[in-house]
Amino acid sequence: MLKAHNERALATLPSVLNRFTQKVDRVLAKESVLPISQIDVTGGEDRTLVTSVFISEIPHTSVEDVYAGVLSYFESMSTSMKLHCDINVKRTRLNRDDASPSYWKSVFENEVGLPAVVNHVMCSELTSSHGIAHLDSVIDSLHPSSSNEYDINGLTLTPQKESSTGRTVSVMLRCVVVYRFNMHPDNPSLQRKFEKIRPILNGDLITTAICSYIKKNAAAGQTPDSIQC
Repeated sequence: MLKAHNERALATLPSVLNRFTQKVDRVLAKESVLPISQIDVTGGEDRTLVTSVFISEIPHTSVEDVYAGVLSYFESMSTSMKLHCDINVKRTRLNRDDASPSYWKSVFENEVGLPAVVNHVMCSELTSSHGIAHLDSVIDSLHPSSSNEYDINGLTLTPQKESSTGRTVSVMLRCVVVYRFNMHPDNPSLQRKFEKIRPILNGDLITTAICSYIKKNAAAGQTPDSIQC
C-alpha cells in the first residue's frame, strides 16, 4: 500500500498543484508580488473544506538545501506546532525507520475541543529539475484513526535560473494545504482551530522553518551563506 501510494503521489503531485495554483498564477502574471497566499473555506451541513495556496521565492541558490529544509520542517512538526500554534502533537512511527515512504500516527491533544488521531504518509523526492514533498492522510484498518479531520500537504520546489548564465538564483516554493473537517464551518471549536493553524495555512510556519534550517547550517559552515530570509 505505501509503495503504491508513494509512486502515485510523486507522479501526480506536480500536475495537481498546478491546478490548485492556477488562480494565484493569474494574479502573479499581472503583478509579481511574492510571497502570496490565498485561503478558501467552503462548507456544508456537516463538513468544512479549508484550502490554502502559498507561493514564495526562497532567496537561496541551492535546491538541495531548501529541500533539506522542507524535510526538516516535516520532521520537526511536533515541536513547531507546539511553539507556533500551541497544539500538542504526539507522533509515532508506524513502519521501520529506514523505510520509504515514512508512515506516522499523529495524535493531536488538548486542541480547542478538537482532538484527532491521523495517519500520515510522507513522500518526497529530489531530482535535477525539482523537489517534491507530500504529506497525506490515509485510512488504515490496522491503525484506527479519528474520522473528524483529514489533511493533505503538498509542495514543489523549482530552481529559478538566470537566462544568460543558467545559474540558479533562487528557489520557487509552491505549497497547497487542504483540511477537511466533519463539522459545520460555524462550529466555535472549528473557528478556534482556524486561528491556531493560520501559520500553517498562510505559509509562515514552513518559511520560518526553511530559513532557520539554512541559516543554522550556514553558521555551521555546511551550506553557502546566501540566504536573506
